[in-house]
Amino acid sequence: METYTPDTEEYEEELRSALICEDNTALKSSVSAAIEGLKYNVEFAADAEDGFQKLKFNQYGLLVLDERFGGSTPESSGIYKLLLTMPMSTRRNIFFVLIGKNLKTADSMTAFSKSANLVVNEKDIANLKTILKKAVADNDQFYKVFRERLRKKGQQ
Repeated sequence: METYTPDTEEYEEELRSALICEDNTALKSSVSAAIEGLKYNVEFAADAEDGFQKLKFNQYGLLVLDERFGGSTPESSGIYKLLLTMPMSTRRNIFFVLIGKNLKTADSMTAFSKSANLVVNEKDIANLKTILKKAVADNDQFYKVFRERLRKKGQQ
């Protein structure tokens, strides 16, 4: 009797999804490499409308948005506005990284004022993997007890 072995892709339980909203090809490539190195499945937004639609209908553990993506500012971006209006139960599961030319990397006050988890100056993209690894780990640790409580109550 033959044994059935299905043709399946390898499944990694820890693999999370990320959405990158970046127009600059060089930055997009560097950001993607850093995020894939942290075991994220990476998707790209072709333009602002595509990013808006993807974010609206998919769950991402990580969102990277260049402040000039699609020729806009964060405040005028449809993606940014959607993020700000999401229910908190959805928003808190997205680690939001804002990239900009004039941002100071890992400045908590700027991140807070922009409703981001992390801000990164584009000059620091070469170190993004290290920066992101620490920031995501800190965020996961910060919310660990809260998320466990929600799971126990059946709310997450």
